[in-house]
Amino acid sequence: MPNLRSDLKHQNQAIRARLFQYLCLGLGMGAATWGVICSVRGAHMASLLPYGFLLVTLVNLALFRITRLQDACMNAQVLMGLLLPFLFQSALGGIAASGMVMFWSFVALAGALTFQRRTIGLAWITLEVALVLAWTLIDPVFEPFLDRTVTTGALAIGFLAFNVTSVTIILFGLAMYFVRVQGRSRKRLHEVRQELTELNERLQDRSTEIAQSMAYASRIQRTILPDLCRHHELLKDHTVLLRSKDTVGGDMYWSGSNGSTSYLVLLDCTGHGIPGAMLTMLCHGVLNEVVFGRMARSAADVIDLTQQRLDDHLDRHYSGNKDSAEMAVLCFDHDRGTVTFAGLGCSLIIAEEAEVRTIRGARALPTQLSRDYAVPEHDLDLSKDPTLFLFSDGVVDQFDTHQRHKFTQRRLEAAIRMTAGRSLADRSERLLQALQDWKGATDQTDDMLLIGLRLSESWLTKERHRELVA
Repeated sequence: MPNLRSDLKHQNQAIRARLFQYLCLGLGMGAATWGVICSVRGAHMASLLPYGFLLVTLVNLALFRITRLQDACMNAQVLMGLLLPFLFQSALGGIAASGMVMFWSFVALAGALTFQRRTIGLAWITLEVALVLAWTLIDPVFEPFLDRTVTTGALAIGFLAFNVTSVTIILFGLAMYFVRVQGRSRKRLHEVRQELTELNERLQDRSTEIAQSMAYASRIQRTILPDLCRHHELLKDHTVLLRSKDTVGGDMYWSGSNGSTSYLVLLDCTGHGIPGAMLTMLCHGVLNEVVFGRMARSAADVIDLTQQRLDDHLDRHYSGNKDSAEMAVLCFDHDRGTVTFAGLGCSLIIAEEAEVRTIRGARALPTQLSRDYAVPEHDLDLSKDPTLFLFSDGVVDQFDTHQRHKFTQRRLEAAIRMTAGRSLADRSERLLQALQDWKGATDQTDDMLLIGLRLSESWLTKERHRELVA
């Protein structure tokens, strides 16, 4: 498209330049003819005007070719072409004696209307009308230039015939050329429209293919997400709010078991769209390796081992690659009857009736080697049957309608507190509505993932049993 626009611009400039040169040629030939006529008839003073115009026209053409002052040259030529016929008419003795030489001003006006902008053309028309009215009503005569031997009655009629014939031929020639140029332009325009139509069809086909591929990729990505409804031994109720910024995204969750330990992991991968989705697939494979390979023994182990594998796969130590995955991990120890949380860049909100508190995760760093401290683990108190909320930073980083303020974790906690006592499904709908009201018409900032959990009665029973034993 930029090349096409540039080609059309150059083509229009070439047409304007050619029309201007033809105008100069027609006016120059007319001036030369009138100069010769005046010289032959002995009107040497009057001949100075057409000869002078011819000389200035040649200089103007040279400047037009060798400088970048094309517009100035065009305006100067049109102005001279409009004024000279009226001045020359007065030098020959007025309207009758000159055969209405002012007809030649129509040539300059016609040329100006073909190669200059509409607003400038209107200005030239206004000037032409004013000059025609003034010279018709006043019919001034320049006595010092006057030579009665030239301006006889019979000769004036010849002048009139010459003027009308010459101006008509030149105007007809300009019109024919303009019509031919218009025809070529219409043909080129039709070709351009066809090219644009074909290009648009190809773009639409390509866009459809990409959309279909993205939709298929989204189905694949969602297929690998675990069905939490099957974890009856862990959860009695749950809700998942997953809103990707694009068709595919960088937020995901994962679950798996290793002997007597089960894990639920939330991941917020760097970026969104296709790059984020590719990282989620990598992290999915890493988690399978870490957990099912019996490498991890705790929530912190899952985070440490996952980050180590990402360091290796992405070569983050040496390449400077900052692609990563923030994580929140819940570890269910079936033997001990405990639930442990560990987070890296992600936090956990615990809602117990109207009381809401947050356990913050460790600060995320570019690589595992950048961190010289262990990811802390937190044993959860389940005695009050809490509701647990895991979330990615896309939830709290969403901007408002005016794109000035983020939703923030404080507002998320307040929204959770306001939904206390309601079912988890109802709370999820109200939280989603709160986010939508905050976002308004603003584009979504990042992928959003919010998981709400209520643990099964078996875990609550184990908690009470542990308290009794203690």
